[in-house]
Amino acid sequence: MKNLKPSHPIGSEVPAEATPTLPQGPWQTPAIDNDAFNQWKSSNVFAQKQSGFYGVYLKIHLGDVAPDTARALAKVVRETAADDIRFTAEQNILLRFIKAEALPYLYHELTKLGLADAGHDSIADITACPGTDTCALGVTNSTGLATELKDILNKEYPHLLAVKDVHIKISGCMNSCGQHMAASIGFHGSSIKQGIKVIPAMQVVIGGGLDLVTGQGFVADKVIKLPSRRIPEALRTLLSDYQNNKQEGENYLKYSQRQGKIYFYNILKPIGDTDQINEVEFFDWGQDSQYIQSIGVGECAGVSYDMVGAILGDAIEKLAEAKTSFKEEIWSESIYHAYTAMVIAAKGWLLAKDVKCNTHIGIIEDFETHFAKDPEFALVLPFSEMVLQMRDGEPDLKFAEEYLETASSFVGQIIKGRKAEGELAEKMVLDSYYKA
Repeated sequence: MKNLKPSHPIGSEVPAEATPTLPQGPWQTPAIDNDAFNQWKSSNVFAQKQSGFYGVYLKIHLGDVAPDTARALAKVVRETAADDIRFTAEQNILLRFIKAEALPYLYHELTKLGLADAGHDSIADITACPGTDTCALGVTNSTGLATELKDILNKEYPHLLAVKDVHIKISGCMNSCGQHMAASIGFHGSSIKQGIKVIPAMQVVIGGGLDLVTGQGFVADKVIKLPSRRIPEALRTLLSDYQNNKQEGENYLKYSQRQGKIYFYNILKPIGDTDQINEVEFFDWGQDSQYIQSIGVGECAGVSYDMVGAILGDAIEKLAEAKTSFKEEIWSESIYHAYTAMVIAAKGWLLAKDVKCNTHIGIIEDFETHFAKDPEFALVLPFSEMVLQMRDGEPDLKFAEEYLETASSFVGQIIKGRKAEGELAEKMVLDSYYKA
C-alpha cells in the first residue's frame, strides 16, 4: 500500500475550514409563527466558529426522509446553505454555513416539508434502530415504540423539548445499534415467557451518557425487563420521579448515579407484574389482529405472539423483495435480499429448535453445526458454502438467478418444516436467549 503522509504535521492544529462558496440571497422574509420559530432557533440552531454563520439541525424522526422530501430539501439547501448535508449519529441532518438573514426563509421552507420540528438533542429526539422492521437479529419493534414515545413526549411533556440532559435510545435487540447503553433512559428488545406464550418485552437501562463537565462516559445499568406495551407507563414514572426528586442543578446523569440501580428497579417493579396480562400485551408495537391473521399462528392466535412465526414472515418478505429486484434487473440487490432471506429463515429454525443464535456468521455456523445432516434439509452444498457464494459470485443475471433459486428452495424447506410442527405456533423464543 502506498505510504500516505498526513496533510499537516502531527501535533499541530488542524487548519481552519475554508468558507465554501455560498448562496448570496437576498432571501424573502415569509410570514411565520414567531414563537415556533424562536423555539426552533433555540433548540436546533447554533452559532458556528466561523463568524457570521450558523449551523442548523433537522430533527428527523428515525432518520426517515421520503425521496420527494429529500429532493425538495436539496433544493432548499442549495438556496440557503453550504452544498454539504451531514448525517448525525442521532439520525438527524446537519446543515452548515447559513447566514442569519436566511434563517426565517429556511425555517419557512422546512416547515412546508415537515422538517422544522423543534427539540433537537432533547428527550423527544429519540434514536432507534430498525428492529424487527428490517433486521434479521431484531427481537422487538423499536421503531413503533419510538413513535409512541415521541407522541407522548410532544403532547404531555412539551416543556422538556428545551431540556438537553435526558436522552432516549432504543434497540431491537441487545446489540445496541440504537445506542441504548449510552442513553439516559434506554431500552433493548427482549421477551418474557408466560407458560407457552411469549410477551414482547424491553429491557430498561438507565444512567448512560457523557458527563459534559469531565468528559467521562458512562454505560447504562440494566434495571428491569417490562412488557413492551408498558414502556410508556414506565417512561411517565421515570420522568415524574426525576421532576419530583432531583436536587437543584442536578442533571439526569448525576441524578441516576445518586439514586442507583436498585432505586429504579423498585419504582418500576409494579409495572413489571405479569400475573395480569391484557391480550394486547402479547402484540408488539405496530402489530394488531391483522398481523396475527397474516402470519397465521394457529389456535392461540388471539392472545399469543409467535416470534418464530414473525421471523419466518420476515424471511418470506425478504425473498419477495429479492424476486422484485430480480424482475427489475437489479442483480446485486436481488442477491443481497436472497442472502438475508436465507439467514433470517435459518435464524427462525434455530430458535424453533431451542438453539441460541446471534450474529449473521454465528447463525450460518450454528445452522451448519446442528443441521448439516438433518434429513429435512436436502442441501446440495454445506449451508455456509451455499449462503456465502454471494461473496465471490459476480452480480450478473446468471448468478442472481441461480442464487435466488437456491434461496427460494431453502426458505421453502424451512417454511414447510415449520408448518409441519403446527402451523408456526408450537415454539416460542425464550427470553433467556436475549440476556445481554
